[in-house]
Amino acid sequence: MIMALYRQTGVSVESWVEMDSTVNMRYEVTPENDSATLFFGHRNAYVLTLNRENLDQVIDLATRASAELKAANPDDA
Repeated sequence: MIMALYRQTGVSVESWVEMDSTVNMRYEVTPENDSATLFFGHRNAYVLTLNRENLDQVIDLATRASAELKAANPDDA
């Protein structure tokens, strides 16, 4: 049984995740469910399954965050 540490409408948080720049990453798609599963870390330490709409939202959010970081630190880009 999985016990959520915190629950808010539409989101259940079970842990905090922080990744270094060398973390292993891979993905699998499941066309039947219109979803993708993202795997992070050795032995899949963190797994995130998203439907296509949520995946697009995460991509958009990450793209905006990356652009903001690049703008704040142009020498690191």
